[in-house]
Amino acid sequence: MKMEVMEEMFPEEYRNSILRLVEANEGMKTLLGIFYLLKGYTTEEALVKNFRAMTGKDCKDLLKLLRRESILKIGAYNEYLCLSGYEEVFNDIVAGFSPQPPDLSEYFEIAVEEGNKAALKMIELLLKMGMQGIGEFSQYDCIKSDISEMFSPAVFCSLEEEFIKKNLCIYGKKQTKEFLKLYQSDDKIKEVKERIREWKTNKLAEMPVKETVEKEIVELVEDARMRMKREKRKEELAKTLCIPESEKLEDTVGYFSGFTVDDTLMFITGNALVEHDILYLVITDSLSRYEVREWKDFPVIFITERIPKWVRKIEIVFKDAYPKLSERKIAIAVPNQVAYTNFKQGLLFELVNRLGIREVLEMR
Repeated sequence: MKMEVMEEMFPEEYRNSILRLVEANEGMKTLLGIFYLLKGYTTEEALVKNFRAMTGKDCKDLLKLLRRESILKIGAYNEYLCLSGYEEVFNDIVAGFSPQPPDLSEYFEIAVEEGNKAALKMIELLLKMGMQGIGEFSQYDCIKSDISEMFSPAVFCSLEEEFIKKNLCIYGKKQTKEFLKLYQSDDKIKEVKERIREWKTNKLAEMPVKETVEKEIVELVEDARMRMKREKRKEELAKTLCIPESEKLEDTVGYFSGFTVDDTLMFITGNALVEHDILYLVITDSLSRYEVREWKDFPVIFITERIPKWVRKIEIVFKDAYPKLSERKIAIAVPNQVAYTNFKQGLLFELVNRLGIREVLEMR
């Protein structure tokens, strides 16, 4: 069998070959611009998905042409790469073909105005997660699953295509790493994070359940303090517990921190102590796989608008997580509907009862 030997080109010849192909083939500029954005995560699947979203066409023939013309090669992980030794020339050319992203903050404001909950959640998850996944799940798997379950698979597919087509983000894949990456400057990402944090905080603060939870927790704290006073064990207990006189005994049997905003996960959070029970309180409109795994203070109750579908396969969500699910005390509740929990606690059960929840199911 005769082996085909590839003739070596001078850098200028390599450059001219690329420019000739760009001039002669519609869509070549778009395809090469995608290479610049993906930084090596250039498997055929990634290139085809991005190109199709941007142009409505297929790019497999263009990829074959680039290989035939000795512009590209196949790497160790089935990714398309420029020929070795021509990286500087290739990157210099494709940088000029990369699309300019629109202003993400403008897209965000339009989504807020239109009440596009799916788009807003997509942006929120992309900002929170970056390119990293959780455990054995890629970032793409997590976002796709959460948006599909919160809304529908069709909504996710439509959003993904729209985000790529508008040059808001890019899809990349190589080996087990698969992601959607926002295509924005660091300053713009920071700006949008601040804006979405402000919007989310105001939105959550307006939820009626916040006032309800605050009212019920304050009452539980006051009840605990009143019981302590009625039992007339203040001095005796203070001595037993070695509590300094400067501290209020009431704060050791009943305490509520009030609500603040978690800047990272964009939740409204607080914590309460009633007698021997401590409980962290989280109020959010929705709860994703990433968010529940990232929370690290326990025991906790997430109070949300609807139970996430993944709660019925919680072991899969927490596979390879640290700490393990068995070492976390988690409850998820929807007022006046249902709660799921993997732990038992008097304060938890009293709170869910006061929230109108009569069905408390074991989370497993």
